[in-house]
Amino acid sequence: MLLCVPLASAETYRVGLLAFRGEMQSRAEWAPTLEALNRALPAHRFEGRYLTQQQLDDELAAGRLDFVVTNPAHFVLSRGQGLNWLASYLDPHYGQARQSVAGTLWVRADSDITDVGQLGGKPVGAVHQQAFGGYLLVAEQLRRQGVLPAELKLRFTGYPVDALVYLLRDGALNAAMLPACLLESMVQEGLVTRTDFRALMVQDDAICVRSTPLYPGWSFAAVGAADEALLRAISQALLNLEHRGRPQWGAAIRLDDVERLLADWQLGPAFDSTSPLQLLRQVIDRYWPFLAALAAIVLAMLLHHYRVTLLLLRRTLERDKLHDLMQHKEQELAQARQRTLVGEMATGLAHELNQPLSAIQAYAQAGELVSEAGPQQEAFSHIVKETERGAAIIRRFRQWATQPLPVAEPFAPADLCRDLVTRIGPRAAAKGVRLSVHTEAGTLLSVRPAIEQILNNLLGNALDAHARATRKQADNGTMLLTAHHQAGGWRLTVEDDAGGVDSHIIEAMQQSLPASHYHGMGIGLLVSHRLALRLGGSLTLVNTGEGTRATLFLPEES
Repeated sequence: MLLCVPLASAETYRVGLLAFRGEMQSRAEWAPTLEALNRALPAHRFEGRYLTQQQLDDELAAGRLDFVVTNPAHFVLSRGQGLNWLASYLDPHYGQARQSVAGTLWVRADSDITDVGQLGGKPVGAVHQQAFGGYLLVAEQLRRQGVLPAELKLRFTGYPVDALVYLLRDGALNAAMLPACLLESMVQEGLVTRTDFRALMVQDDAICVRSTPLYPGWSFAAVGAADEALLRAISQALLNLEHRGRPQWGAAIRLDDVERLLADWQLGPAFDSTSPLQLLRQVIDRYWPFLAALAAIVLAMLLHHYRVTLLLLRRTLERDKLHDLMQHKEQELAQARQRTLVGEMATGLAHELNQPLSAIQAYAQAGELVSEAGPQQEAFSHIVKETERGAAIIRRFRQWATQPLPVAEPFAPADLCRDLVTRIGPRAAAKGVRLSVHTEAGTLLSVRPAIEQILNNLLGNALDAHARATRKQADNGTMLLTAHHQAGGWRLTVEDDAGGVDSHIIEAMQQSLPASHYHGMGIGLLVSHRLALRLGGSLTLVNTGEGTRATLFLPEES
């Protein structure tokens, strides 16, 4: 009775053990561990409950377990139950905990399946959707080789896992996903024959035939917040436990690789379905070959777009250069047409005007011979001189229109203006127009005859405008000729108060080819405008309200 007292008062702890091969096999495997705990802690009693993975989950959720012994994947998935890892199981095949769990993909020895790519659409067996060695590890390797679970005709048969071996042997399955070393254990137990089976995706230098890398081993964990002294005592007892002369348990190790694997399968606490970064990582890890190919295609498209853009830019620059060249050639052609037109006009004018001038000169010379000495003879002499000057002007017109200008020489614009006023003054006085001149001292390097012709034409146009204007008094018209030096050149103007000119003439003067048919002014303006351009200057017309102002600008050297 005294011996029975401690047993009756001992506190009992329920240890849930994952019986993936059934209760009988699990009892034989884990009995040494439970017995060692009971011997090391006589004040406590540890009872084993041999359960499937689903039963373990149900018991944990109901709070009916104090400790669990399970594979690393189930341990990670059950962390929400407050598990406290005490020790790691040292697998007898590998003698360590860090690398002791793997999976193997088996087919029958007489099967014609030699590559995992041939499994598509065929029945493949596994023990449970969350089984570690019995499904997740092998399925991960298949996925890395391009065979997705959706392509297989998966059959989850449940525990014990030994049933999968028999289904495969009997032909009910084409392949089976099993924990590594399971088939070897069943062969040693005399349950199956090794030569009836063949493995796929075999890893090198494996103690047991395996198709996957090795992962951490099983865990002994406490459920909830147990007494710390008790947990320390249990851990010590497990670390001191030896079976057949070797340690059976070691210190707890990290499960980072297991957690990453579960996260890839969207399982466990590491997976957060609401995390965009986690989802992105899952997509990248699963579809990285396709994403790499897509990135290469996008990069190739960007490079092609860049190349096309460069070619387009180059073609655009070439087109712009060609367009500018065409415009330049068109301008040269237009200038050539203008020169041809001016030359033809000058030739026609010279031919037409030379005849009446010759006749006038002949009559004046005859009158000079028959007249008596005195005023009449002097008048005829003036007529002869003016006709000779007119013929010289016509020759210069023709020369300037068709040939290069004479060499530029320095001259005083003030002297040129005074000579013009002296020459045109009698005509202006005869029409009742008062002609004034304002000039500045200085010299201009240019072609004086050309400038003289331009100013003479502008003064003649102003006199003609006064003659066309209707006035109450015959002597109230004015004309002003100015020559002023300014920055960059000289500005010579002819201004009148004869009422102005048609706006179409002013618009035509702004074009490259002025009009030639407005009120008898066109031919003179055409020649004057062309001469101003050839001298490097410009000729402009503006209406001032009372009359017209013609401005001739000439650079310092032209």
